[in-house]
Amino acid sequence: MKQQQTQQRKDDFFNDLTEFSKKILAEKEVLVIGHHDCDGITATAIAVDFLRWGNVKADFMSIKQLDNHAMQKISHLTNSTLLFVDLGSGQLPALEEAGFTNFYVIDHHPPERPDDPRQINPHPYGFDGGFEVSGAGMVYLVARQAGRREMAHAAVVGAVGDMQDSGGKLHSLNRLILDDAIEQGTIAVKHDLRLFGRQSRSLPQMLAYSNDPFLPHLTGNPSACEAFLKEIGVNTRQNGTTKSYVDLTHQEKEHLTTQLYINLLDAGTPEFLIQRMVGEVYTLLKEPLHSELRDAQEYSTVLNACGRHENAETGVAVVLGDRQSKWAEAKNMLNYHREMLKQGIDFVTQNGAETHPHLYFFNGTGKISENIIGIVAGMAYGARVIKTDKPVLALAEDKDDLNSYKISARATWDLVHRGIHLGDAMRNCSRQLGGEGGGHDIAAGARVPKEQLQKFIELVDDTFKQQRENKNQA
Repeated sequence: MKQQQTQQRKDDFFNDLTEFSKKILAEKEVLVIGHHDCDGITATAIAVDFLRWGNVKADFMSIKQLDNHAMQKISHLTNSTLLFVDLGSGQLPALEEAGFTNFYVIDHHPPERPDDPRQINPHPYGFDGGFEVSGAGMVYLVARQAGRREMAHAAVVGAVGDMQDSGGKLHSLNRLILDDAIEQGTIAVKHDLRLFGRQSRSLPQMLAYSNDPFLPHLTGNPSACEAFLKEIGVNTRQNGTTKSYVDLTHQEKEHLTTQLYINLLDAGTPEFLIQRMVGEVYTLLKEPLHSELRDAQEYSTVLNACGRHENAETGVAVVLGDRQSKWAEAKNMLNYHREMLKQGIDFVTQNGAETHPHLYFFNGTGKISENIIGIVAGMAYGARVIKTDKPVLALAEDKDDLNSYKISARATWDLVHRGIHLGDAMRNCSRQLGGEGGGHDIAAGARVPKEQLQKFIELVDDTFKQQRENKNQA
């Protein structure tokens, strides 16, 4: 009986996707509004591609969040039908209060009104938007039901950017989309080492910048990485240039992976963290070798760099196929992004972090942009600036609301395994104080009134304590 109900919900989902695609293609002119992160950028690009394929006049814009400030800006821009992608399901009442009537929403976040006919969302059909399908994946599925399947690879990049492969591979609806991309010859899947930078970074850089997992004695220490590779007999140069991981032979890759396993085991790293080092990697076959766009994880970083530095439109153009001027701009944004991250890490290194019973906290106001404060917080673990035994909260000025602070939270997979869920903590604690927040178990954020900052830190600290105690009792 339960299996029949599950199949019925799945059938209903795909039927409703089809009807939703028909409604959108019946419009004459649509403004696509997407989130400014990787998932939102790919979702926007897929939506624009779909609409133009269907002969609908389409334009787009990217926003940091769908709040009152953004709604006011949008209301003065256009009379076109609005299509919100990778956001909107939690803001339907707010959109109505702001006077919006002619709009649609394609989202994967938990909906406030599950039955609203203006939106399509996986949750009412039994699919979890946290790991089964991304925002880009939802837009792709709408397009797919109308016969447009050419952007499956972009939806895979969106899912990876949304960390939906954090268990080692993509699942469920994401898997369906991945299969489309494989069938189209745009993506290849391989079980391999999952360290970031497999395509574009040198071997020593790949190891030195690894923070998932943290490599004892190697992460944050390029010279030690050089020595390690020499010691295990892996040649780092080829024809006068530095090798990347993808340049290694199959035997060299296996040998390096084995030695990294030994390194982690010798340091007492938990087995479940070691296992995360290897899993599925997604190679975009139409992109050149060593390009940042050839690996889905690196591609997602390029798009995040564009979005976080207020140039999401360049990222959308790259996803839509621009490999000339916009791709050059995107690479410049990536270099700028890396420089800003370096400056952020230098700031945390010099100033340190406050130690609370169950968290670390640092204030980046005026020094670290709100757009990258969360990334810096996560990198502080890998750079060995902050210990990995507690979550870290980082503070930045909120440019859109001078009465509030933006708080970014980061944890490690070991902390998540021990019961920490940052998204729950950010959501519940911020709401108690008149703010807003949410996110994933390992990465989340909140906006809180400035006068409530200390109370917020205390509440979150107590919440982390409770989460770990609940896990221990379970």
